[in-house]
Amino acid sequence: MKINNALQNQKGSALIEVLAAMGILLFAIIGMMISISYANYKSTLNYHYRVALLRAEAELQVIKLQHSSYGTFGTQEFTIRSHSNAKPIKATIFFDVLTVNDPQTTLKTSYTKITARVRWQETPPMFSLYVSPNDYKEVVVREDYFYERVQ
Repeated sequence: MKINNALQNQKGSALIEVLAAMGILLFAIIGMMISISYANYKSTLNYHYRVALLRAEAELQVIKLQHSSYGTFGTQEFTIRSHSNAKPIKATIFFDVLTVNDPQTTLKTSYTKITARVRWQETPPMFSLYVSPNDYKEVVVREDYFYERVQ
């Protein structure tokens, strides 16, 4: 008797409840997919920044070891690859060299300021709601070299 009484009290709102639950679940799943895509994009971007920074620092150390403070340094290209099946990203290093006289210390003191600028174009993530496809990323590293100069 209790079973028949329980079935007769249902008013047909189960379909609406199921649709509302599916809508909430769909909203949560889409939010999680966007969050995972954004986290993956940021992780890859941070890795690319790290590779570019290390490459720029390495090139500046090579210049320092060679005492190459004069002349022009051409641009260099290299590839950034996150993992084995990732699409390689071409990055370019630009060098700016400037000899600076510092009047605050002494007029005879000069140093060479070398700036390495690394630029690359990042590939947008799957859900590109927040990234421009023509967005260039850049890392700038500067070193000051004090060499003994014969006068």
